[in-house]
Amino acid sequence: MAGLVEEIQRDALDPTTSLSSLLRKVRLAAAKLDLPSVEAWVDLELNGYPDEVPDYRKLHGRPRANNPMRGWIPIQGPAELMRSLSVAATGQSVGEIEHILARKGTIHVPMQPEMIDLINSQMRVPFAEMSIFIERADIAGILERVRTMILDWAIALEKSGITGMGMSFKREEQVAAQNSPAITIGSVGTLVGVVGSHNTVGNIGGGSVDTAQIRELTQQLQQYHASLVEAGANEALLSRSLDGLSTEMRKSEPNTGIIRALLSDARAALSGATGSLLATGALALIAGILGT
Repeated sequence: MAGLVEEIQRDALDPTTSLSSLLRKVRLAAAKLDLPSVEAWVDLELNGYPDEVPDYRKLHGRPRANNPMRGWIPIQGPAELMRSLSVAATGQSVGEIEHILARKGTIHVPMQPEMIDLINSQMRVPFAEMSIFIERADIAGILERVRTMILDWAIALEKSGITGMGMSFKREEQVAAQNSPAITIGSVGTLVGVVGSHNTVGNIGGGSVDTAQIRELTQQLQQYHASLVEAGANEALLSRSLDGLSTEMRKSEPNTGIIRALLSDARAALSGATGSLLATGALALIAGILGT
């Protein structure tokens, strides 16, 4: 009977085995061998990094702004600023990254609102939406790095005489594991942007926009409600749609059909706000969400 370490080695070499499943086996082995540092790392990879991330989760991409008339266009600026804007860090769980890669379309990282404000302050024409576009191969590289780290760890365990029998380990193997090599993830640090905040891939998007983006859109429209109405938006319809979106987004499982209907109402309410840059950007984002 193959031991747990051998199973981990086999699954690490098998590209059809999901990384999430492989990590759960690593967690089991680490728990049985009493290796808390490995368990902690696995938990972060499975559940996501809430703050700091390892170097292998830092990515480089192309910063772009969403021009309502021309679509996504490159952002241009001083070299130092562009270098900072081109870097993003993903704290998303391995499962989320796998799901993103399974979808078709481009992959992008929506920029933080404060960074968008900073960029707009240095541009003649401001834009409401900006993102860092990441190559799919770079995202996939994170998963490949984790898989390789697991394989190296399992090989090191075997070289230390730790293989297991089925799902169990002998007492001498548990003792030997305390002196075995740990999974080395490299340096972990906070990725700081030009305004001192993270460019995270927590809201990484593909062909559709996730609930975090809808929530942010709703909050921005509520914040600028008065100016939108002044620009010509339908006050009553806009208020009803935003109140409905706020209520739906507070639910643990928002109803997609209701969200789409409310976004359609918001689009209709904003259609009269001609000349408002915020309304133009919001309309473009809503169109992307609804696929129209």
